[in-house]
Amino acid sequence: MPREPYADDPLLFYPGARLGAEERRRMDEYDLEIGDITVDHLVYSLSRQVEHNFQVFYAVAEELIGVDRALELAQEIGRRYGGRGYAQFLRARGHDSGSPRLMAQYQDLVHAIRGPKHTSALYAEHDDARCIVRRQECIYYSDAFPENGKYTNAFEAGCFEGYKAADANLLRIEVHRCRCRGDSSCEQHWVYREDGRPQPD
Repeated sequence: MPREPYADDPLLFYPGARLGAEERRRMDEYDLEIGDITVDHLVYSLSRQVEHNFQVFYAVAEELIGVDRALELAQEIGRRYGGRGYAQFLRARGHDSGSPRLMAQYQDLVHAIRGPKHTSALYAEHDDARCIVRRQECIYYSDAFPENGKYTNAFEAGCFEGYKAADANLLRIEVHRCRCRGDSSCEQHWVYREDGRPQPD
């Protein structure tokens, strides 16, 4: 299944993605001086902050309003978050609805701009029936807060509702694997035309 041509550009890189384990540890533990900070450190730190904010938000929401309401909140945030971004992407390119290729371009763009952890999803594949995204990591799920996986699942379900609302051509989204469900990686399919492939259980 093909990817977009830029996927083979050897000059593409992402600041922070190549930051070694020791430098990540130093950043996480504030074990460095201000003069040591590079662009890689900054991008890595900002991405980690986004991930941490999600996890703390879910934990606090659960304490204040309970699990059921916190799940509703996570799903509604996802619906607004996913739908608005994709709708803006389509409008910026002069489209009212999408296609597997446009979805692949959108997924690549948002995974490229949300930090080094999210770049594990690069690059999406597509044909005339579906767009497929596979990734090893996700900024919306944290191994440090596995109990919050249920909120990641609700958030992503909301994102999928938002995508469908923004794109009349999108039939469904299939989740074949997901870190938040205990899998070792994620695989999601945006289906635009039936192609005979089995759906996940």
